[in-house]
Amino acid sequence: MADKSIAGQGVTPEDMQKYLNLDTDGDASILADMISTAEDAVTGAIDDTIGIDVYRAYPLFNQAVRVLVDYMYYSRGTLSDQIKAYPPSYAYMINSIRWKIQRDQAAKAGGAGGADG
Repeated sequence: MADKSIAGQGVTPEDMQKYLNLDTDGDASILADMISTAEDAVTGAIDDTIGIDVYRAYPLFNQAVRVLVDYMYYSRGTLSDQIKAYPPSYAYMINSIRWKIQRDQAAKAGGAGGADG
C-alpha cells in the first residue's frame, strides 16, 4: 500500500504506527504530538517562513519527521541522558532538504542565482 505522506498530507499517526511497528492505537495522540514537534523542529532548522504544506510535499522531509519521532518515541524519559541530540541520519536529511527547498523556492520566486549560501 502507498505511503500516505507521499500524497502531501505529511506523516500521520497511522503512518508512524506502521513505521514503529506498533500494534495498538493507544499511542495515537502521543504520536500526533510528536509528529507536530518533529515538523516544527525540521522547519525551524531550515526556514520556518515556508508553509508546512510545501515541506510535506518532499518525501525526505517526511522521512526526517519519521526518524525524529522514532528517536523521541523510543527515548522518552531518557532524552536528557542522550549523548547525541539527534540521530546522525537526521542531520544529513536536514541538510539535504534545506538545499532542495531553498533552491525550489528561489526558482519559484524567479531567482536566477538559486539559494544564497
